[in-house]
Amino acid sequence: MLDRLLLSDSVVTALNREVNAAARGGAHSGGRDDTRANGLWEHLVADLDSVPELERERLRRAGALRGHSVDDTHPPTHLRQQCLLVGEPVPATVTCDQETTGAIAAELAEARRKVARGIMRDGVAR
Repeated sequence: MLDRLLLSDSVVTALNREVNAAARGGAHSGGRDDTRANGLWEHLVADLDSVPELERERLRRAGALRGHSVDDTHPPTHLRQQCLLVGEPVPATVTCDQETTGAIAAELAEARRKVARGIMRDGVAR
């Protein structure tokens, strides 16, 4: 998760790329917007998964030099990562089975759709 936070600029770029693609396609009708918005999160995950490990390492080093932090209340990300890597791994306290994961996804489906439609309509500011 901490590595994903270093990709925030890539997230904004990927989301705006989807917005621009919809605008170029003339996707102004509700059905087309829904289709594009429904796949937004999957496209974003695929885009982030395609970032090469070399680039991720470059972002880690740059973040350490800049003192990248989530916000003012958090220590720098690289220090948080070092802390997590020290000692024995701790098993997850909370886990989900397939049924619970499906129930959570169903509960969040409407919110996902609304946020995606808002992004497709308004874009994402940096």
